Amino acid sequence: MTKPRDKRLRFSSFDIDEVTLENYKELLPVSLIPQVEIFVPPVGSFDDGCLKRYLNVLKTFEENDENSSLTLANQLRLAFSDMKPDTICGRFPKADLKLKRRLRCVAEYLIRSNEFSKMLDENGKVKRRTGVMGKLVVIYKPEQKILDILKKQGLL
Repeated sequence: MTKPRDKRLRFSSFDIDEVTLENYKELLPVSLIPQVEIFVPPVGSFDDGCLKRYLNVLKTFEENDENSSLTLANQLRLAFSDMKPDTICGRFPKADLKLKRRLRCVAEYLIRSNEFSKMLDENGKVKRRTGVMGKLVVIYKPEQKILDILKKQGLL
């Protein structure tokens, strides 16, 4: 199985301009073939041009998103692997609102599994700070278990 960080390298072994419907199985890495097969006739409706555009979109996405192959939980774990408390907005400043909501849900799951905790003030209340959109957001504190899991998965 290809490690998530190596996934982006799968586009370096071939030239997209040389790929056709006739030779894609010979040129593409094994990990890309299932992603392409569903669009190839007779099941799909790709022609050579569509295939090349699709491969370029996949390549651009994977090269621009270093975490494209990671679960949201692992994205959070890696983002907080420096063990410094922060907000999700602080760690994912370019994420859209939908993704930030999903990340907060995953953070709650990680709290229940003792990988995160919420920062508390001296009165035991949850500490918050103003986020990017001007709303108060929770400050998450990573726990040691995050590093243990990342090491176990080979992501550190």
